[in-house]
Amino acid sequence: MVKDTKPPEPEFLKQWREWVQKGPPRCCHTCDFFGMDGECKKFNAKPDIEFLNTQDACEYWQQDIPF
Repeated sequence: MVKDTKPPEPEFLKQWREWVQKGPPRCCHTCDFFGMDGECKKFNAKPDIEFLNTQDACEYWQQDIPF
């Protein structure tokens, strides 16, 4: 019986798989609580620009649900 073997994946594909596994950067812009009006629905407040653009700034970040 001959065993089928897949050729090794290219490096760019390995990098893409790692990127997908990590998920989006954790910042206000990718958080489910962040509204289109720029307000955080968790705290009913508009974060300042520095906080908005800081990765991992908020411990309550929740991944944006795409539907």
